[in-house]
Amino acid sequence: MYNYDFKKDNESIVKERVNVNIKINDTYYKTNFVLTEKNLLVFYDITNGDPVWGTAAMPLPELYILFSIPIKNIKYEIREDNLYIILDKQEINCYDFNLDEFLNN
Repeated sequence: MYNYDFKKDNESIVKERVNVNIKINDTYYKTNFVLTEKNLLVFYDITNGDPVWGTAAMPLPELYILFSIPIKNIKYEIREDNLYIILDKQEINCYDFNLDEFLNN
């Protein structure tokens, strides 16, 4: 479940892509990209890699917003077959993800 108030800005999920690997600075994340009518939302599971001690069960995902970009303000480049989203003068490397296809299909 996404920890985000979709009702606040009258948004709903148009489409999503799960398990997108990204790198911000020197940190890697497995993320979910969610497209709403207004924003591109990127979530990560804060429980990923944290086993529940003493059981064989994995915790339910807790998906928190990593960053959000209004659709009209998305800036990106394709270099060496990788997508780089430019956010506040920072490059976010997105592996094996086609943003054009995600936004337009």
